[in-house]
Amino acid sequence: MTQASLLTLDRYLITTDRVVAGQAALEELLDLFDPDAVVQLDDIPIRGARAIRELYEGFVAFHAATTHYWNSTVLPDGRERMEWVCAARTADGAVITIAGIEHATIGSDGRMVELRNAFTRRPG
Repeated sequence: MTQASLLTLDRYLITTDRVVAGQAALEELLDLFDPDAVVQLDDIPIRGARAIRELYEGFVAFHAATTHYWNSTVLPDGRERMEWVCAARTADGAVITIAGIEHATIGSDGRMVELRNAFTRRPG
């Protein structure tokens, strides 16, 4: 699969793992979102570049390492859907697993304008 054939959600998880491994990719991750995007990874949606940056800075601070595995597809309505699992080590040394299904609405510029997650396995 070439970089050009990757869905936005594919690039999102690849970059998420890279950000945790070394924060140099944080700007690349944030650039996958529209400046006014809505992100709901858990119960409360957040909106806008500043809130999204704070969310992912917290994500990076919480994790020491992550490895995601996923399958992604484009739905008939044009949204991207991804079923994913993750094995991670937290900053305090704990080992956790987590899984979910994400849906993303992609703008005409290829950036996410909305990202919604539903956990199928909560962190633990």
